[in-house]
Amino acid sequence: MPQVFDRVAAEPWLNDEIVQKFPRGGPGDIKLGSPLIVQPGEMAIFVRGGEPLGGFTPGTHVLTTASIPFLTDLVEKTLFGGKNVFTADIWFVKTTDLTMKWGTAQPIIVEHLNRPPGASAIVGNGTYVARVKDPWAFMTAMDAFRDTVRQPQIKDRLDPMLGVMMQDKLSELAIAKNLGPAQLQSFSKDLNDLLVGLLQAEFDNIGMALVDFNIRMGLHPKSLQVVTEMGYGTSYTQKQIADAAVAAAENPAGGNLGELGLGMMGIGAMQQQQMMQQQMMQQQMQAPQAPQAPQAPAAPQAAQPGAASPAGAMPDVMTPEQAAGFVQVSEADIIAAIEAGDLKARKIGSAYRISKANLEEFLSG
Repeated sequence: MPQVFDRVAAEPWLNDEIVQKFPRGGPGDIKLGSPLIVQPGEMAIFVRGGEPLGGFTPGTHVLTTASIPFLTDLVEKTLFGGKNVFTADIWFVKTTDLTMKWGTAQPIIVEHLNRPPGASAIVGNGTYVARVKDPWAFMTAMDAFRDTVRQPQIKDRLDPMLGVMMQDKLSELAIAKNLGPAQLQSFSKDLNDLLVGLLQAEFDNIGMALVDFNIRMGLHPKSLQVVTEMGYGTSYTQKQIADAAVAAAENPAGGNLGELGLGMMGIGAMQQQQMMQQQMMQQQMQAPQAPQAPQAPAAPQAAQPGAASPAGAMPDVMTPEQAAGFVQVSEADIIAAIEAGDLKARKIGSAYRISKANLEEFLSG
């Protein structure tokens, strides 16, 4: 037989408790005229048949049909033993600030399709502060209609939701602000403030207010590999630009709104230089070559099995693979000579370029 209550109030809260039902463990009948006591930092919500009947803010509320109209219908339908009682489920919800730790379990993929390589894999951690402002929306979104709900249970549901929110909003922000990998490396307070504004609408949908947001973000150590495996285009030039962006991102001087857009200027110049070098190489290969006087044969080198001598004159700028073809050794041998300091070469991004003069000097020994 259900117990009849003549006072409705939350029990003493556990430290991390957010939701508790009255009464716990089953139904209870409430006598008309009983006080409903809602403490500061709480809200009470009455539910019947899966529908919200009404919510109560802090204060003492006398449960009568005169002061609370929805009780009239309940009393008429739930008279108990001739006494003026009614049956309803009541949940108390804390509305104080909740500080949550958060970190990426999996990289967040942030699209910036107008900046190479088209996306970045982001990791981050920090804290955010939120509070319940609409108990019914919150309990529905968090599946919180239980005898008790504690903060770790809410965190387990919020964490993946926040990851999805972050991915969507960071992509919007990267496109709107024209951010590339270098600028995504370190988020300043200014960018956190921008994210609060973007994320608030998402928190509204789950009945919460986002009070503060302090998440530090950075590139995943293998960002380029991660986004490449997900299908984002990374040509040779894009890879060099991405490598340079990662190097720029590791510069601790970056990361505020005043510097947005500046970090890619050097990368743009490098890209232009690469294009000019490629055009020169194409012109050298296509232009008719004037007859050259016979030259003394170079010092014999160990030829790679199966390697063939390249046709045509030696270009002004070569890759290690091209140089290996002229010298008739493996590409690994050329790179080893470069790293040993025997063959002079220039490193652009993560690739080497060898001038004709340096290769001839190396061969002349």
